[in-house]
Amino acid sequence: MKKMILIGVGALALVGVSVGASLFLTGALNKEPVAAAAVEEEPLPEEVYYYNVQPEFVVNFKGKTRVKFLMIEMVVASHDEEVPVVLSDHDPELRNSLLMLLAEQDSEVLKTAEGKQALRDSAMARIDEVVSNHYKPERILDVFITRLVMQ
Repeated sequence: MKKMILIGVGALALVGVSVGASLFLTGALNKEPVAAAAVEEEPLPEEVYYYNVQPEFVVNFKGKTRVKFLMIEMVVASHDEEVPVVLSDHDPELRNSLLMLLAEQDSEVLKTAEGKQALRDSAMARIDEVVSNHYKPERILDVFITRLVMQ
């Protein structure tokens, strides 16, 4: 009977040493326990507010051979919820500025992806100028071209 008890105690000691060595080698013993309240949650992304510039723009501009027409729709994005209100309040100024920009475009350049991106960048600068004049600078996150037709 004593032999059985000694074998059982020896087996338990061997299992204990094995578990302890495994925890030590994997580094689990060196880690501090993490409380449930201490776990940081990822911050929520900032809300984006959109302003759909309506109605769409229809502009004529010079092409290589004849007068061309451009129809374009734009949507403005901002993290500031006041920007759509400012753009709506100053819509005539905004539309005038964008119409002047669109009338300056070259149809051959607008056919390329680089030309469209340059138009987006220029439109963003013009829109930000309007917002800066009546509210705060650098409030425009992006300008999206949601429809573009040239003829």
